[in-house]
Amino acid sequence: MLKTKNLGLLALVLALTAGGGCIFSPGDDTGCTDCPPPDTGLPFPDSPDQLMENFQTIYEQMDYLEYVKMVHPDYIMILKDTTYNEFPDVGTTLDVSEELRIHERMFSKQDLTDPEGTLVPGVQTIQFQTFTRQGVWSRSPSNDQIPNADFALYEVVFLFDRGQEYSTLKVQGSIKFYVTHRDSLVSGVTKPYYQMYGQIDLTQDTPTSGASI
Repeated sequence: MLKTKNLGLLALVLALTAGGGCIFSPGDDTGCTDCPPPDTGLPFPDSPDQLMENFQTIYEQMDYLEYVKMVHPDYIMILKDTTYNEFPDVGTTLDVSEELRIHERMFSKQDLTDPEGTLVPGVQTIQFQTFTRQGVWSRSPSNDQIPNADFALYEVVFLFDRGQEYSTLKVQGSIKFYVTHRDSLVSGVTKPYYQMYGQIDLTQDTPTSGASI
């Protein structure tokens, strides 16, 4: 049964952004046009769609090291106004360092405490019930919130399972994903190497976004 509990996932995010923890560097953005990409063990992301397939795999496997390789050093996450209004200390955006901290802690499966000392049960598994691109990939204009990048809108339903003793958090709605690429030399062939450049959260506030199942 779904309960209207919008702040469940936000509380998780707050706990994940608070405190320390070791952060892996995403690598130097040298502007190299022919240097080889990292060996991720996943299919080479030579298209936006392949990158998004890898994104799903990384989340469902909760693979932090692969997540680090996937995100661009200039990555930005733009939060909803309702998120900022409820938690102004979080701000309106998350940069790559904050996102790496969130994912390092979330993928650890360990219980955490939020800034007020409340227990936040660790996420044990992540399931993508729905992850469907709506329309085609397009180029964002110079006046876009994330300009001059390829973007597409995805319909999503994510389940964050926190174990048998706790409710599963469900996020449903739309997310606008932005990607970018550089040329990389792979086995003597130049290919585009795509990375995640940003996201705009358009998921629902009620009754399902951050709701408990």
